[in-house]
Amino acid sequence: MTLIPCPACGRQVSEAAVACPNCGHPIVGDAARPSGTFKEALTRPDAVKSGITVLGVFVAAPWIARVLAVIAFVILAIVVVVNKS
Repeated sequence: MTLIPCPACGRQVSEAAVACPNCGHPIVGDAARPSGTFKEALTRPDAVKSGITVLGVFVAAPWIARVLAVIAFVILAIVVVVNKS
C-alpha cells in the first residue's frame, strides 16, 4: 500500500483510503479508482492497437534507417563524381 499526501492537510494517507483520517477530505472517488484486472486492461481495443503500432515501429525502424543510409550514400557518391568532372 502506498502513502500519498492528503490534498487538503498534507498528512500521509493510504492511497486506498476513501477519506483522510485527519481532516476528512475525500482522497479518491469511485470514478477515479481503477476498475477491472490487468488482463482486461491489456485486451482493450485501444491498448491492442497501441501495442501493434509500437511493434510495427520497432520492426520497421531499422529497415527505414538502412534505406535512408543507402540513399544518402548514393547521393554522396553522385556529388563526388560530379565534382571530379
